[in-house]
Amino acid sequence: MADYGSDEDVADLEYTTTTTLLGYAESTPSDDTTSHLGGIPTWFDNAMDSRLAKCLSCNNIMPLLLQLDGNLPDSPHHTRMLYLFGCRLKPCRKKKGSIRAIRGVKSTGVPAPNAQKPAAAAAPVAGPKVEEQKPKSNLGDMIFGGSSSGTPTNPFASSQSNPFAKPNPFAKDDVTTLTKSFAQAASISAPEPTKPVSKPEPVEPALIGPPSPWPPVSSIPQYTSFYLDASYEELEPDALTLQSQKLAKTIKMDTSDDMDEDITPSSSKKATASSSSSSKASKEKEFESAMNAAFLNFQNITSQNPEQVLRYERKGTPLLYSRDDSIGKLLVNPKSSAGDISLSNVPRCSNCGRGRCFEIQLMPHAISVLEEGTEGALDEGMVWGTIIVGTCEADCPVAGSEKGAYVEEWVGVQWETD
Repeated sequence: MADYGSDEDVADLEYTTTTTLLGYAESTPSDDTTSHLGGIPTWFDNAMDSRLAKCLSCNNIMPLLLQLDGNLPDSPHHTRMLYLFGCRLKPCRKKKGSIRAIRGVKSTGVPAPNAQKPAAAAAPVAGPKVEEQKPKSNLGDMIFGGSSSGTPTNPFASSQSNPFAKPNPFAKDDVTTLTKSFAQAASISAPEPTKPVSKPEPVEPALIGPPSPWPPVSSIPQYTSFYLDASYEELEPDALTLQSQKLAKTIKMDTSDDMDEDITPSSSKKATASSSSSSKASKEKEFESAMNAAFLNFQNITSQNPEQVLRYERKGTPLLYSRDDSIGKLLVNPKSSAGDISLSNVPRCSNCGRGRCFEIQLMPHAISVLEEGTEGALDEGMVWGTIIVGTCEADCPVAGSEKGAYVEEWVGVQWETD
């Protein structure tokens, strides 16, 4: 909790509940056996091709970091699971392919939005055609329950279900009931899917050749398994920010420099050398501050909920560990004065060619949780600051997924600096 100067200051503060859902590791068993940190992966009817979980550096199958129930209320055509694997071997650190993300889907038999419908039989025209009025769907009503009439309902009213109440949003249930999974709970504010691009960029090649069966559990290294609990992020105002806001109301900065009027030509020559050196030092300080700004913001946000192991907000914005590394430069728009963050430059979906959106990131506290009680071959330690996962923005279905199919998604790892 921040230290404020007076009770009056505290009274002026407003705590903010964001649209980001935070995940916390729990050792207490629950009814949910789907989402978990560590442990071993569980599959649909068909297991995943083991090549998707192999480190691209050492070619060994990697232990599971995270399995997450990713069902979405706007994707009734399939159930959905997210997996994150990471190599623990020291020689593979910071190498491409040492951490991989997979999206698993299983068809529910409901036609996908982009599926072609059979042409309707021609019928004689008896009169002017009247377009059928289709009921408007309300995403809030789908999740929280509500009236089918045109009158909007308040999902937070006492007569509606509470999105923050138990049961656990990770709980697994039949897809037709639209139970609120982690993804469902956090997607209520997600924007509408973007329109398909006319000329998709090249995508990653798919696996070639016969699938490799998933090996026995006993032959795969694994972390201790932890259950997951979730709640929306709450942030407290920063004391320094509050003070600066109060000062801004009472002090008007004078943009003119009175000192310039007192400088004579002779004195300006003497000042040139000293101003040049001070300008260089100032630029170096500004550069260093810019590099540290992202990390300080990351540290400030995470310190308010220090036990978070993951952040979830499909089509939201990731919290960058750094803006200066390769991932930061890839995600930060250089043309934006505000430094907007976007996944528009990451590789497109290998299955449908659409763009990808942010969905989940693993946080530093997950390292200490996963390493708790781990011995032997897994004691080398992990050195990432955060792992950002981008998934297909269209949540595309996969052919032949009646018993389960798996597609690799994009991972951006921000490694700790040496």
